[in-house]
Amino acid sequence: MPNSDKPANPCLASRIPFGSRITPERLERIAKAEGFMHSLGFRVVRVRDHGDLARVEVAKSEVGKALKLSDRIVKNLKRLGYVFVTIDLEGYRSGSLNPQAKVKLQLL
Repeated sequence: MPNSDKPANPCLASRIPFGSRITPERLERIAKAEGFMHSLGFRVVRVRDHGDLARVEVAKSEVGKALKLSDRIVKNLKRLGYVFVTIDLEGYRSGSLNPQAKVKLQLL
């Protein structure tokens, strides 16, 4: 298959915190933000949508590259409507959007 080497890419709604409203506009903004990051050459990327704040996660090995491109990243994501743009220094981690939910689940 032509896309067999592409990384898994869960539903865009997984980029929005639990309990937050999911709208077509938010999903489209996330898709555009991640598309931009892919256009810069990042294979693994998540744009976590915290309302006005975009938290960008890339592979740990590419955090330095993201920091070097931060001016371009900020400019583009602000153009999409984010007020604040951050690059997560810990890099991409599955489930990092709602870490408190993991703790609660483990305690049950």
